[in-house]
Amino acid sequence: MTGTGSVPETSHGARIRYDRERSVHDVVREHARANPSATAILFGDRSISYGELDRLSDALAGYLVRQGIEKGDVVGLLVPRALDTVVAKLAILKAGGAYLPIDPTFPADHLAYVIGECAPKVVFVDGASGINMPALPDVGSRLVDLPQLLVQLDLDASVELPVVSGGDAAYVMYTSGSTGRPKGVAIPHRGITRLVLDQNYIDFDRSDVVLHTATISFDAATFEIWGALVNGALLVGMPRGSFSLTDLCDVMRDNGVTVALLTTGLFNLFCDHASAGLPSLRHALFGGEAGSAGHVRRFQAAYPGCRLTNAYGPTECTVIATAFTVPQGFQEPELPIGKAISNTGVMVVDDAMKPLPPGVEGQLALAGDGVAIGYINRPDLTAEKFVSVETADGPMRCYLTGDLATIGEDGTLFFKGRRDRQIKINGKRIELDEIEAALRRDPRLLDALVTCHDQGPSIKRIVAYLRPRNEADIDNAGFVPAVMEKLRSALPAYMIPSAALVLREFPLTKAGKVDRAKLPLPAVEDVKTEAPESQNEEILTRLWQNALGAADIPLDRNFFDLGGTSLQLLRVHAGLEAELGRNVDVFALFKHPTIRELAQFLDGRQLQAERSMTLAQRAALQRRTVSQFRRSSP
Repeated sequence: MTGTGSVPETSHGARIRYDRERSVHDVVREHARANPSATAILFGDRSISYGELDRLSDALAGYLVRQGIEKGDVVGLLVPRALDTVVAKLAILKAGGAYLPIDPTFPADHLAYVIGECAPKVVFVDGASGINMPALPDVGSRLVDLPQLLVQLDLDASVELPVVSGGDAAYVMYTSGSTGRPKGVAIPHRGITRLVLDQNYIDFDRSDVVLHTATISFDAATFEIWGALVNGALLVGMPRGSFSLTDLCDVMRDNGVTVALLTTGLFNLFCDHASAGLPSLRHALFGGEAGSAGHVRRFQAAYPGCRLTNAYGPTECTVIATAFTVPQGFQEPELPIGKAISNTGVMVVDDAMKPLPPGVEGQLALAGDGVAIGYINRPDLTAEKFVSVETADGPMRCYLTGDLATIGEDGTLFFKGRRDRQIKINGKRIELDEIEAALRRDPRLLDALVTCHDQGPSIKRIVAYLRPRNEADIDNAGFVPAVMEKLRSALPAYMIPSAALVLREFPLTKAGKVDRAKLPLPAVEDVKTEAPESQNEEILTRLWQNALGAADIPLDRNFFDLGGTSLQLLRVHAGLEAELGRNVDVFALFKHPTIRELAQFLDGRQLQAERSMTLAQRAALQRRTVSQFRRSSP
């Protein structure tokens, strides 16, 4: 359904071929039997065929059953993006479990909360990843080194696996929560199959090569992995340590990628440096934040034959709920989020949960097979967000997104903002209330507020305002760094404020409530800046100004200390390569995180100690660099 009155019903024609009771792994096994020698997954120099994938995941599923995994149990995946990770996801589904993807670079407090709440019987880890594993809560979880286990499995061992249907849980993914703690969303198998099988917004087939760039805890990975494997296509993963725009384009070009889903921020960066160098790309999708019509036109100029789709959808509706295929020559100032994809219902409702007519702004509600089962161990929140809405077709279970939208006469939706204080940065949902709650748990604070300031196109800055309990901390130079350090142990890096101000009192309205509009805006830097002294310093200063949205950039301040994010660093790196007309090792931007240091490196004035680095030292630096990048990744 798309509303009332003259608004047409959403098409459900795709259900002719869509079996909503089939499990994800059942569909993948069908491809393995039909084309066992076809390559299923490629990560760098590692690959696996569909037949090998089926046998290996069967063996791993048997192992899980022998470990006591039963239908509906959660199995943790505390591992990086990798070929083995995809094998494990398929095996967990075959064992009747639901996989719980957790980024191993997240803070210890976050990992402890997620593991503690879900209490998985088994948690897979990667001992060779170079990531320091934090202590986990004692909830009876067995830690298993996934790569080591896979080479030891008996592929001929036989274990009876459970029967799994479309309504059973397939995975649990955690998102930011307004109550101060992240919340786990349970998604059924049919949410995945509905996303990628016989859809109206995309036409996968066995000849496709699908790019996999998302971290395992980001729901875009659901589209990437299962979009490929459920359709018998090839999944090509970005190897660990590859994260520059040049690396991305090289992987896409070298492997003939045909389908790619990028976050809006990464898509915009791609468009800013687009060249017609990817002839195989036939369908590009972007989403996670409001799209830019200007970047869409830039992409279409470079890739006129490539289908382009603006995708919208929350985690609670299995990645994508609506899609807008951008027509060639699109000139409208506002980019719609499109119409409901197959087997999905959308409507705009008022506060009484009544559907609104076209053109009237209200809350966007989603229905259909993509809607989540609910929140893990949160029946109160599940009841609040997953509600029954009366429609012309009868009552329908809907997820209330909190997003404001209008719907056109033809059913096209336009995103209008949020009802609450949730924001998105590079596709990641961030509840400002969760950051405030984490800060308020610090005994050094009387109170804390968090806001988000827009500082230009695609530049959002999270700012914290702190009221110290001890009067002496108002002028204590070490107070803010200490508070931020504690916060980093509780929240992912993309949720850490880029600036913090210490205030004796918060401004109040006449009614005695905090007046957020009167909170002071922080300066990017409060020290006197120096003029660039070399051509490379001038280039870097200009690139940093554009990336950070600031006029004054100190030459000796760390990029991340100034509020820079991983995506902004990628923007600097891409711009630097374009300015210099040559490749620049992206690791150099981490090793030399100030303008002055990086300019000296580019001038060839690096220290002798750096020039004489051994291969082992270089490898260690790369591991640290990748870890730092991932911790700062949105």
